[in-house]
Amino acid sequence: MITILSKHTSNRLNYICKHIFSTCLGCKWKITDDTDANDTFIIQYGGSAPHPNASLHIPSTGLVFEKGICDQRITISQWNNLPTIFSSENNALGITSLPFDLFSAAFYLLSRYEEYTSNLSDAHGRYPAEESIAYKNGFLEIPLIDLWCVELKKIILQTTTNFIFNSPKYRFVPTIDVDNVFAYKNHGILQTSYCFVRDFIKGQKESAWRRLKTVLRMEPDPFFNLSELVKTHKENKCTPLFFFHCGTFGKRDKRSIFPSLSYLKIRKKISQEYIVGMHPSYHCSQKRVLFKFEKKMMVWHKENCRPIRFHYLRMTLPESYELLIEEGFTSDWSLCYSHLPGFRASTSHPFNFYNLKKEEETSLMIYPTAVMDKTLKSDLGLTTEESLSFIMRMKNQTESVGGMFITLFHNQHFAQGFGWDGWLELYQKVLQKCHP
Repeated sequence: MITILSKHTSNRLNYICKHIFSTCLGCKWKITDDTDANDTFIIQYGGSAPHPNASLHIPSTGLVFEKGICDQRITISQWNNLPTIFSSENNALGITSLPFDLFSAAFYLLSRYEEYTSNLSDAHGRYPAEESIAYKNGFLEIPLIDLWCVELKKIILQTTTNFIFNSPKYRFVPTIDVDNVFAYKNHGILQTSYCFVRDFIKGQKESAWRRLKTVLRMEPDPFFNLSELVKTHKENKCTPLFFFHCGTFGKRDKRSIFPSLSYLKIRKKISQEYIVGMHPSYHCSQKRVLFKFEKKMMVWHKENCRPIRFHYLRMTLPESYELLIEEGFTSDWSLCYSHLPGFRASTSHPFNFYNLKKEEETSLMIYPTAVMDKTLKSDLGLTTEESLSFIMRMKNQTESVGGMFITLFHNQHFAQGFGWDGWLELYQKVLQKCHP
């Protein structure tokens, strides 16, 4: 048993201790103000006088005892070759002491505190990755909280060698966003005719004939590859999670206008074999009525849509998550940046959403996605070989802390002849190398 000796407690302190000790380290813990405590390992949190039985001192800067949201002054220091925030003077009190407030630092990053205090957003209303403390200080691509926990574990084992940790094991979850099921089919006569003529005028005759052959059912639509993707995952013994776009045709939504029985059939088949998630349309995160309608469309098809990922990763805190909780969703998979890969909440472990405005931990589980295909190719300009190397580096970091490595690929990017040649082969390698 690890005892955190603190004169005060709070929802914030309980929340972050749960993540550090239960999720990351897999050990029993408790918070108490009992100065007579005499457990296996005692962490003294704050205080100016040493506790006689304490083995470790963690200074307190007060964030986990505050209520409300205000601007925080953040400075970067170093500890065991890792960046830290909420540094404090080394008041060792005669015992081992951390040079920073681990609980406040982890809470600040995990709760996404900085996103509440910023009014900045990109063209799609999203919090910009470039404004994050992780990007500005070079630790976006590492699960910093998890690495702090690894160092904490070392300190505990130096003092108590027989302490047992049931640390989590590495897990790999490949996710597929199904934005566009058809490249050419079900686009309507006017749009199909316009695109056919446009391709001819631009000299793209191969694309024009391919479109015509697909519409005339002379060859399969290149984006309609869901059966092949299911087969690929089975061959590599991986369990994927599919997120199906459930909105209508739009500038930033799916291209097909008319519903397809063949698509609904394969989607239903997949939902009977795997858990499927809802991928609401672009405007859903800001239009509650539209969100409710699209949810009903998923439920109407009798599909389990408890997981969700917002289209374009378009979400704001805490409003988007409050909507999910009200509508009965149990998990969100939107927590990553569109233009930069990495760990947006500085952890590779799933965690419960903490609503800072209501000062409460919620039941909504957040699954942090580490890397997306579009980010690697379109934003970073990496080749397939460079992308595979980058993905493996992220995977190895996640594996070293026993985290969950979540990737995001799109079904349409596996089609040949659309600027993504070689990405299906890359994805197959990812499944082979990342599966534990």
